[in-house]
Amino acid sequence: MIQVRAMLFIVLICQCFWVSAEPIHLQLRWHHQFQFAGYYAALEKGYYKDAGLDVIIHEGTPEKKPVQEVLQGHAQYGEANSELLLERLRGAPLVALAAIYQHSPSVLIARKDAEISSPDGLVGKKIMLLNQTVDADFVAMFNNEGIDINRLHIIPSSYEIRDLIDGKADAFNSYLSNEPYFLKQQGIEFNVLNPRNYGVDFYSDILFTTEDELKQHPERVKAFRQASLEGWYYAMDHPQEIIDLLLNKYKVNKSRDHLNFEADAIRPLIVPDVIDLGHMNPWRWRHMAETFIKAGMVENDNFLQNFSYDPDPKADREKLLKYIRIAVTITLLTGISTLTLLASYRALKRKNKKASRNEKLLRLAHETAGIGYYAIDLATGLWESSPLLDQIFGIDANFDRVIPNWATLIHPEHRQRVLDHYQDVIRNHERFSMEYVITHPNDDETRWVIAHGYIEYDKADNPVQLVGTIQDITERKQAEETITCLNEKLKKKVHRQTNELTASNLSLMRKIEELRRSKHQLMEREAKLNSIFNASVEGIITIDMFNIIISANAAVDPIFGYKPEELIGCSINKLIQSSPRETNCCSLLHAAQPVSQIQEIDGIHKNGSLVSLDLSTAEYSIDNEHYFTHIVRDVSSRKQREQKDKKHLNELAHVTRLGLMGEMASGIAHEVNQPLSAISSYTQVSLNLINIEPPDLARLTEILDKTQQQALRAGRIIHRMREFVKSHAQKRSVADVNNLIHECAGLCVGELKQNNIKLTFELKNNLPPVHVDQIQIEQVIINLIRNSVDALKNLPEKQQRQLTISSRLTLNNDIQVKVKDNGAGIDEDQKQKILTPFYTTKADGMGMGLSITRSLVEAHEGALNFNSKAGKGTTFYFTLPTEKV
Repeated sequence: MIQVRAMLFIVLICQCFWVSAEPIHLQLRWHHQFQFAGYYAALEKGYYKDAGLDVIIHEGTPEKKPVQEVLQGHAQYGEANSELLLERLRGAPLVALAAIYQHSPSVLIARKDAEISSPDGLVGKKIMLLNQTVDADFVAMFNNEGIDINRLHIIPSSYEIRDLIDGKADAFNSYLSNEPYFLKQQGIEFNVLNPRNYGVDFYSDILFTTEDELKQHPERVKAFRQASLEGWYYAMDHPQEIIDLLLNKYKVNKSRDHLNFEADAIRPLIVPDVIDLGHMNPWRWRHMAETFIKAGMVENDNFLQNFSYDPDPKADREKLLKYIRIAVTITLLTGISTLTLLASYRALKRKNKKASRNEKLLRLAHETAGIGYYAIDLATGLWESSPLLDQIFGIDANFDRVIPNWATLIHPEHRQRVLDHYQDVIRNHERFSMEYVITHPNDDETRWVIAHGYIEYDKADNPVQLVGTIQDITERKQAEETITCLNEKLKKKVHRQTNELTASNLSLMRKIEELRRSKHQLMEREAKLNSIFNASVEGIITIDMFNIIISANAAVDPIFGYKPEELIGCSINKLIQSSPRETNCCSLLHAAQPVSQIQEIDGIHKNGSLVSLDLSTAEYSIDNEHYFTHIVRDVSSRKQREQKDKKHLNELAHVTRLGLMGEMASGIAHEVNQPLSAISSYTQVSLNLINIEPPDLARLTEILDKTQQQALRAGRIIHRMREFVKSHAQKRSVADVNNLIHECAGLCVGELKQNNIKLTFELKNNLPPVHVDQIQIEQVIINLIRNSVDALKNLPEKQQRQLTISSRLTLNNDIQVKVKDNGAGIDEDQKQKILTPFYTTKADGMGMGLSITRSLVEAHEGALNFNSKAGKGTTFYFTLPTEKV
């Protein structure tokens, strides 16, 4: 143990002197994630550096594929799937250095409601794949299942699992460590089609290089492979540390929970506790090559030789010889046991005297090889089995051994395929060999088995008996993996002890690296803040406690006319008459307002003009120094718009007053008439008193005084009317009714939102223009809208409040405008009075709104009408003549 540890330590030291310091580029298959954890660990923990390697890791994209990047010289090393072997068999000078994943995570995923539970169900369905080279394991699976790939609707992968969720694809190429997480998060049930279940068990995430790199830099290749595997051992032992690294440094677009899911999912695919990391079996490479040849993807395996890199050929030869001896022994035992089983079974019926002895030998042979056997009488449907087969199937002596019950032991997803295969065997008079999954009837445990056998026929060529063997493949694979378990544990122990010896020397280097990373992250954050700072449309100005500007962004230029550099070191009073900080600290505090509240102030432009601003202020401290940051926005255009709207509303209010007085003129005529009538009467009495001899001067004086009071009263009435109404001549112009409607709705939008009223427009396009006083017609529309708003206010809060404005052309070539609401409506009594002056249903109303509205419409040669039904709502509509051409 000490010698091994010392040798590894010497190797690491020596590597520092002979490995080139030129940058080494490693191309990954996809974006940064836990899938590539070992390479990050090798870089961050200094394994590459200790080996004298300056390594740069490049994440992959759909356009940057590792095989092409390495072959084109953009990287010396890459990481690929089974397409690596496929390209090698096609002549590419590629060399596999280490198989990180002993089992591929590549699977096809289908929504459960698509009812795709086996490859047969993919026929005619939309399948998202990368291409037939990258997804070679799927192509091999289709071939093993006898599926013509031309019958499949294959579409290029979008790399978005959302396409499977939304139904744009029926099956999606996925990784067991990635897409299932998204589906489980959203509660979507799915089926997984794993090529391993259909005889395709390929290596994955294979570290590779080129023949030229191996020839020119053999020591660098060996050092790079060794350091990478050291990183993988560390990553497998410290997954949370690698997850922190991915989140903090590599900024992966995955949550911590997702990365934990990924780490848990890939561990059984790498099997680091059982198999040496990077282990590659030449027989397995040959099996993969034969699978490609069988699928028609390549013609032969002429280029397979020297594809698998061997860092220590002598040790591997010894290990290989050991495996060969074990494999030969197992094969001989299996072959002998199988031949003995078949021969003994045939002799069983011919030689009754030797039945007992042969049965014991047969059972012993098969128990030694782990093979169970059975015989099915095809005439009766009954079958017999060996105890070992019962053990494999999880049944006991009480199990009813009939053909239907045999079928129940086969997993439902494999059952029909197996039964169909048996029928084909009977029809074609051939031996059979197939693999499938069984289910134990008592505990539902599933096991993979391989079945061999043949059919016996009578002289009339009728099938009479099916004889076969069953072997538990799961146990055999576990036994194979156990062979390397001790070596793996030994290597891990040496690895840990080596790390402990070098940990103290690397501690200082790690701290320096952490400081460098922290500085880099700080610079990144500062760059982001500066980018946001200069991209803001608001002016951002920071001052100190003495009102001196210490920073300003580019947005101050269009607001104040100064470049940011012109303001540094100047007083804030250059831009704002009174210091916002003083305002905040004094007047605002006295007014009990928060510092960050938006204020409306005037700024000073470089040309001396005033600029209307919205200002908010933030106060903070750095190293016990107080600073204030002012955020300003130029609101001059908004102020101008507000003044324009105010002027417009004043004009509308004037029209309202004018209309109101027009209507009130008839209503108050009797008030003016009364003093006039009284004056007339008093005058007649005065004349009569004058004609009396002698004149009654006292009575005459009293009557004249009353006459004067009535005259003054009439004057005051006229005066008030003149003060209320100023001269405003009607100004008509050509207008578009739909534009007037939109302008009025814009003026009322605040009331609509406040009362939670949904406004809908049903406006006909291309209506002819009208010749109107736009202010008066806008007043008509606003009066009707506000009338509907008042009706809708009283509806219950849970009831939908709806207001619809429509326009159309009538048969008389008039424009009709409707304002419809779903309020309480107008009862029959109110309908008779609603348009008359001084009638109102409101507690504080004057009763002149609708009367004025009607007068304004009629002044334009139109008509105002309404329809209403109690509880259903009210519709007011008016017409206007179109402009005569």
